[in-house]
Amino acid sequence: MKLHRRQLILTSFVLALGAAVYLNWHFSDDKGLNSTDILQTQKELGEARYVNTSKTHETEEQNEPIANISKETKEYFANAKMERQKSRDEATQLIKSSLSGTDLDEKSKSDALANSQEIAKAIQQESNIENLIKAKGFGECMAFMQNGECSIIVNPGSLNESSVITIRDIVSGQSGIPFEKIKITEAK
Repeated sequence: MKLHRRQLILTSFVLALGAAVYLNWHFSDDKGLNSTDILQTQKELGEARYVNTSKTHETEEQNEPIANISKETKEYFANAKMERQKSRDEATQLIKSSLSGTDLDEKSKSDALANSQEIAKAIQQESNIENLIKAKGFGECMAFMQNGECSIIVNPGSLNESSVITIRDIVSGQSGIPFEKIKITEAK
């Protein structure tokens, strides 16, 4: 009798699965999908679209990188990146010298190691934020993280309400910093 129950349960599961597959096939909307449809949709992967807004064309134009950035702006970004790298190198050198010092106790060395890990984490987060902002089409930008706050500098003319929300979302997602502690400014 036990064998009959198991067979009955197994048969009902198979029938239920078969019915689910048939209903899924019957009600699916991909009938008539051919390979040319698939090839045409692949170029749109990852493309951001704004929905239910009358400012769609304005916001798409705002998020495109500005090709005619002034020479001063280009120089500002180059100098700022050079200064940031210089300060990072100095901090790294200071940590290395403190770690290699023989007169330090274990607590001082562990503090220096923790500081070096925090600096490395901040460098990685800043780099990720900058790359994601550039990928969204804002052009050149810089991120500075310090004391639980983040400052972002972007190209002039690239900020509007939706772009500020996009940038804050990127920063918060990468660093966990709340929106109210994220400052976004345009380079002049």
